[in-house]
Amino acid sequence: MEKIVCFGEVLWDCLPKGLFLGGAPFNAACHLRKLGCRPVVISAVGDDFLGEETLQRAQAQGLDTFAFAVKKGLRTGVAKVVLDASGSASYVFPEPCAWDRIELDNTARNELTSASAILFGSLAARSERNAEQIDSILSETHALRIFDVNLRPPHDDRETVLALAQKADVLKLNEHELAFLAGREVVPGELESVIRTVIDLTGVRKVCVTLGGAGAAYFDGRWLITAESPPVEVRDTIGAGDAFTAAFTAGLVRGDAPQDLLERACRLGAYVASCDGAIPDYEPAELLA
Repeated sequence: MEKIVCFGEVLWDCLPKGLFLGGAPFNAACHLRKLGCRPVVISAVGDDFLGEETLQRAQAQGLDTFAFAVKKGLRTGVAKVVLDASGSASYVFPEPCAWDRIELDNTARNELTSASAILFGSLAARSERNAEQIDSILSETHALRIFDVNLRPPHDDRETVLALAQKADVLKLNEHELAFLAGREVVPGELESVIRTVIDLTGVRKVCVTLGGAGAAYFDGRWLITAESPPVEVRDTIGAGDAFTAAFTAGLVRGDAPQDLLERACRLGAYVASCDGAIPDYEPAELLA
């Protein structure tokens, strides 16, 4: 079973219809578990009710919680979510919170030595302490390094994100984030050119770009591969990108053919977008066959 370390924020999305546990690394880990991998989430929660509930729900999802630090004096993270008419979300992240101070004990560090991949994002690096932890993690492992860009203003400094990308083997981002990092618009027929601009800026060899309802593209170091997304009625987009990331990551570590893994990632992302919540129930064998 492939072990994949997911480093970063675990938080509660505050929606008009209630509180929902999430955060990109946590969502991706839950999907990785469904896909037959062994995710290890390295994060932090507060010594409060939401922190206790986080640990219980993570365990209910089949996740190990030994690498969740419990931080006294800091609250468990929340995100205030606003959905527009199309179902797209914008976020506000109050700070400081527990996931700004992620700590690795010896048990968590030992997990790094046998990991197949390390999945990390840009939001968790908003704190200097977490940025240092990411550097430490990446220096202690030979696992595949997958950087999931997750731009959330005001935590979207371009130079910081480019610096993080330089530490990755694989870059995963959406079309807007690609244009932001490249410093140029993505116009029809020039997607590969814009991807190569980001490669020149960062040195990363492989880049995966999600294109919303149009599917996704993956430059595997030699060729640009594309896949369409199945048409769905979008309920909300929360967690859809994380589901895509999980399927894409699982395919990479298993050595699946690029076309196959990209198509499966598109199918899973589209399915989640058609559901309420970031982690709907599904049978991977049926959905991704």
